[in-house]
Amino acid sequence: MTNADAEDRGDKVRLMTVHAAKGLEFPHVFLCAMNEGVFPSRKVRTPEGMEEERRLAFVAITRAQKTLHLSEADGFGFDGSIRYPSRFLLEIDRSLLQFTHEPDEGLIRRAERHIESENGKMVARLRSGIYMPGQRVRHPVFGPGTVIEVDEELCAHVILFDSMPTARTISFKVHLDEL
Repeated sequence: MTNADAEDRGDKVRLMTVHAAKGLEFPHVFLCAMNEGVFPSRKVRTPEGMEEERRLAFVAITRAQKTLHLSEADGFGFDGSIRYPSRFLLEIDRSLLQFTHEPDEGLIRRAERHIESENGKMVARLRSGIYMPGQRVRHPVFGPGTVIEVDEELCAHVILFDSMPTARTISFKVHLDEL
């Protein structure tokens, strides 16, 4: 709660994050920038992380009591890449949506291929070079150790090295040899 919460409610626009909206409802909800790389974030690196983003999208969408307005930007991002609509928009049955401009079917197909490719890359990143808890590995500097945990969100192994009293978090990118 802040002083703003105690003020006269009147006609105002309240901007907030999806996290802050949990448990609240509003007559009209506007979700802006529903683009791949924004929502879901480009920082999502695991299928579990993507499911968490999907849950957040569900939370955001279900905050609306009367109207829900979803928007996405077309064109190109700052890095020159095509802005694709969010997979969360594409997952909504089109019969439930009203469009101000009918979507370009070619863009939708390209977006679906892009999303499929990104999903494949996410799974491949996760599968390559991952050791399971209990496996013995050798680090080029720290020597031999035992994997005690796999942190998929951080994309890292938690390893208890024989030469150290506490475990270390080592990125999946670091080359380890299986013992």
